[in-house]
Amino acid sequence: MHQSEYESSLGGQAPVVGLGLWYDAERLLLEGIYLDEVSAYRARRSWIKAFEMNFLLEDIHDFRVKVSFDVEESHYRVQCSFTSACGRYAFWRLTHHQAPEVQFALETAHLPHVATMRFVDSIIDADEEALSQVFCAAPEEKPESEVFKEMLDLVKRKTRKYYRKARSLCSRMFHR
Repeated sequence: MHQSEYESSLGGQAPVVGLGLWYDAERLLLEGIYLDEVSAYRARRSWIKAFEMNFLLEDIHDFRVKVSFDVEESHYRVQCSFTSACGRYAFWRLTHHQAPEVQFALETAHLPHVATMRFVDSIIDADEEALSQVFCAAPEEKPESEVFKEMLDLVKRKTRKYYRKARSLCSRMFHR
């Protein structure tokens, strides 16, 4: 949150430089600058949800969020203007650090909330390696029942691990 320290040193007018989140207390404007369109629209959707869920504001009535493309700087801008008294109070709470959970949600709004396939592929590769260690032992080294028991233990551990990850992912997705 750059508004309070930066604007007070420049006499109230802060130039928007670089990526990130910016507050303009003069115009009651919250602005985010993003490199790509997907991040900008993801941020827009998350901002609307954060304001509706945390401050009980209504889109269009209390605030307006728009996305625009700045041709000169080739950045996408997400701008939120607060139009009602409730919206202005929510803006005041944000600029005076009275809602840190909402500030965090706004700052990380452009990030995806699900695991990527690259992450899942690396987990699968690690599991294949663990299975190969169980099955690649020479038959004379271990009896068949011991190999079967090790394989069963490995499957149980992996099942518990994936169940915990799936439960965590579902709770994060449905409790936002």
